[in-house]
Amino acid sequence: MPGLLFKVEARLGAWLIRLMRKTTRWEVSGQPAGDFRCIFFLWHKDLLIMTMQRVNSGIAVLVSGSKDGELIAGPLLKLGYHTVRGSSSRQGAKALREMVRISREHALAITPDGPKGPAGKIHPGVFEIAMLAKIPIIALAVETPKAWVLNTWDGLRIPKPFSRVRVEYSQPFYLKSKEDIAEVERAIREFTKVPAPAED
Repeated sequence: MPGLLFKVEARLGAWLIRLMRKTTRWEVSGQPAGDFRCIFFLWHKDLLIMTMQRVNSGIAVLVSGSKDGELIAGPLLKLGYHTVRGSSSRQGAKALREMVRISREHALAITPDGPKGPAGKIHPGVFEIAMLAKIPIIALAVETPKAWVLNTWDGLRIPKPFSRVRVEYSQPFYLKSKEDIAEVERAIREFTKVPAPAED
């Protein structure tokens, strides 16, 4: 896609998300102060919903370095987010270092089962960043009874106009060492009600 079309897509995408945000009724609980440095842990299926909820928050978001990721990064920048390009499969080490660096000034948001799944699988980078940056993880539980669910690997959810969305933020989960990972993952899955995917 030529540069001009990317710019048009970024503006149009941001405008649509702002419009959807205004037509959604929000119930939010436990959201920390804006200057609280942490990693917001959300499943890929809730990416659009949480993008809507946290507009103009200044959160740094990990976005795939692929061409598809460019379609996401453009609107995010227009919506007041910072973006770091990379994933567990592309530019992983570089993205990890950049996320740790940017965490000194901004909260982070990561979809640990992205960019390609499988849904509900946690790639370990989120725990590595939390330990290296010495910041906690806050999980997000999202309920949206009236939504369109796309036929994609993640089952991306799009709230229907004027529907209600409930977002609950967990308590901070701290990791002091790798020995804490299993317990934090268990707590996150219990909070978000997302079980581990079946092993192949």
